[in-house]
Amino acid sequence: MKCISIVFLILFFSVGDIRALSISSVKGSQNKKDFEFSKTILIKNIEFKNGFLKMPLDGYKKKKYSNIKILSKDFYYKISNCFKEKKCSVMGKKKDILIKVEKIFPLKSPLRVANANISFDAELIVVFGIVKDKEDKNKIWISYPKDFEIRDEVFKNNLEKLIKKEFSRTLK
Repeated sequence: MKCISIVFLILFFSVGDIRALSISSVKGSQNKKDFEFSKTILIKNIEFKNGFLKMPLDGYKKKKYSNIKILSKDFYYKISNCFKEKKCSVMGKKKDILIKVEKIFPLKSPLRVANANISFDAELIVVFGIVKDKEDKNKIWISYPKDFEIRDEVFKNNLEKLIKKEFSRTLK
């Protein structure tokens, strides 16, 4: 698993950059905003309620799932300050993002066969679903949390390839 992550980093990221998701744009109301990070990742519907950040939840049937989680205090404060101070320090340029497959764990569902926990710059962790295609059971695709988007197609394709490759390794 480490080899794949290292190869991915060597191929797609420059050496020497400071790793941190930077806020590249913010839109929304006083208590709910959409944040774009490093001109690559968009997280919609982040709320600020009773002095605390509330990340968006996914729902399935009657259950709620927290598929987008903040890992670092600095990142938490960076986002919460946008709500508290009503302004953000927006960085206009695109930055490289360090990604890591933290864990892939199988599920009992016949369609959503596994979840993949992926960290971004050790500041954010996102749970992606690994889903079998209904028509072609040998084909899989990656599902995203409903309020999470990757806007850079090259980054998105490479991330999905990495998740699929790690998933196939866990099957062996």
